[in-house]
Amino acid sequence: MNREALRAEHLCVTFAPSDRSKGSRLPMLENISFGLREAEILGLAGPSGCGKSTLLRVLCRLHEPDSGCVWLQDRHWDEMGILEYRRRVCFIPQIPVALAGTVEANLHYVYDLHRDLARPKDIGELLERVRLPRNLLDQAASNLSVGEKQRLALARALALQPDVLLLDEPTSALDADNAKHIIELLAEICGNGALSALISSHISEHLHIAERTLIIEERSIRSA
Repeated sequence: MNREALRAEHLCVTFAPSDRSKGSRLPMLENISFGLREAEILGLAGPSGCGKSTLLRVLCRLHEPDSGCVWLQDRHWDEMGILEYRRRVCFIPQIPVALAGTVEANLHYVYDLHRDLARPKDIGELLERVRLPRNLLDQAASNLSVGEKQRLALARALALQPDVLLLDEPTSALDADNAKHIIELLAEICGNGALSALISSHISEHLHIAERTLIIEERSIRSA
């Protein structure tokens, strides 16, 4: 059996209530514990508003939990700086983020920020991997369509060579053909042992490639 790439232990997240006069806090996620094995694709399902996106943000330390922790392989997340941790546990939100400047600048940003990564000789190969044409390199990233930005965000994330990829509705803005390509690409990379992925989605095709699926309901998590 593969060892775990990531383990969440007893994560709890609370949000302030809309009625601030009560002064209490409402639980969003309670006692969330699970493991993601190396080279595994793990699905994450549940109704809208159940906390799937919140959990992904917690796992990449964009939102700190009230309690609980995460282990990345055999290291506690507090043993790593935020920059190192977020390179190794990379989150791609449903609404893609395009950085300022050209598409090429977006890709080079990864190597400017993490100088230990080997900069590829041909940056255009990163685009081709996610089915974006090379002629976009000189285009302003802000001018891309939402679907193009979604694939650019994935290319940028893969350039980081993460151990774990957290994806929130990764093909929500893509047509069926490109969506199929992206899912097959993720399956190929994970199948080669280069990556573990946690995919939050309501699309059955995404969950179909997952070896296991976790379901969030009533603030807790269970296996499907």
